[in-house]
Amino acid sequence: GYHGLCFRLYFVGEMMKRITFSRRNALQISLSLSGLLVLNSVRKFLGYQEPAVQTSQWTLDVPEAYAPGSVTAVPGGHGWIVRDAGGLYAVTAVCTHLGCLVNHEADAFTCPCHGSRFRVDGSVLHGPALQALPHVALSRTAEGLLRVDLTQQVAATERLAVG
Repeated sequence: GYHGLCFRLYFVGEMMKRITFSRRNALQISLSLSGLLVLNSVRKFLGYQEPAVQTSQWTLDVPEAYAPGSVTAVPGGHGWIVRDAGGLYAVTAVCTHLGCLVNHEADAFTCPCHGSRFRVDGSVLHGPALQALPHVALSRTAEGLLRVDLTQQVAATERLAVG
């Protein structure tokens, strides 16, 4: 009768509260997890990561081995050696925007992280980077080999003469 119907309605009402509660919890949990995944992706995309420079000084081939107009990666990928009409110079491969390593493409360096582009002399073609790639020291060893020091910045006009 009537009492049985009331009990059934009460029971159905309690079950609906439980189902609603479970659905609400499931929605909260899934939204929280989705938010964490999005935040982790944003952190990786925007996060600054200092490149790990294992070796900062390299002794390479003789300077004359670098052809005019050539752009050659420093071993380890943290610098570039360029030969122009004035001689040899080296620029760091670390983008001045957020520290990603730039790639050499055609006659420019391009940052794969946020799209900054630099001329081969290190000057900015377009941002988001605002500062040029720093030039680093080149010298000759006593044996006549090329030595690059990625820790020592030099003027952008400095060149190592090639005989």
